[in-house]
Amino acid sequence: MDPTQNPVTEQNETEPSSQERESGELQSIARPPRLLRVRLWQALAGMSVAIAIASLIVISDLAVSLARRTNYVNRRVAALNATVRSLRRQTAVEQRKLGSVRERASVGEVFEKILFAADLRTIKLAAPIEKDRAREKSIVQSSGIDLPAGKLAMSESADAAMLEASGLKPTGTFEVYRIWWMPKRGVPIWAADFLVGDDGLATVPVDLPVGREKGLSLDVTLENESYSDTPNGPIALRGEFSPLTGAGPSPHKLRH
Repeated sequence: MDPTQNPVTEQNETEPSSQERESGELQSIARPPRLLRVRLWQALAGMSVAIAIASLIVISDLAVSLARRTNYVNRRVAALNATVRSLRRQTAVEQRKLGSVRERASVGEVFEKILFAADLRTIKLAAPIEKDRAREKSIVQSSGIDLPAGKLAMSESADAAMLEASGLKPTGTFEVYRIWWMPKRGVPIWAADFLVGDDGLATVPVDLPVGREKGLSLDVTLENESYSDTPNGPIALRGEFSPLTGAGPSPHKLRH
């Protein structure tokens, strides 16, 4: 073998080893960036999970705080609504009281105007007598205790009339007392409706009959509250005209 060929052979043998070293170095240089990318993604995933957990915690705290505030506001609104309802009830009661006072004042003025009129006329009302009870319906008890009684004062110059009654049976549900003008001929004429409480008392303005026909009488019947052209219920009070001279009885006497 020629010794001069050894360097070539050795050089040829060394060249692959240098290539292998270069490729190894390249592989060793290429590996770290890939690992860094993986670690970067892992870090980003961890940060995302941490952010999500923190967001859930914050949202939960906000939800609890919002629920507490909502409950507080709801309680305040309920308390204010209860106060408003109470004030409305008090206002309604005061308005009813005021309306009742105004009504009594108005009735008192009309009554005084009638009582001091020069043409005062009265009708004394009483429960139907025994012979009428036998042939007509009546709400009067046979014992005769606490019989209904009343008096109607009227004045044509004042164009007004007022009825005061006592001893009447309290009206029940869907019941009403109805006042009728009863002419000698013709159909009865409705005059007024009214209710009676437990005290059995009533003070009622009454419309005067049209035409002022002579010989009128007055009936008070206990009716169903539905409309009716003629009296259908039992008679509570009945009276005939009795003209008076002068100014008539004093207000205190008439009221009692």
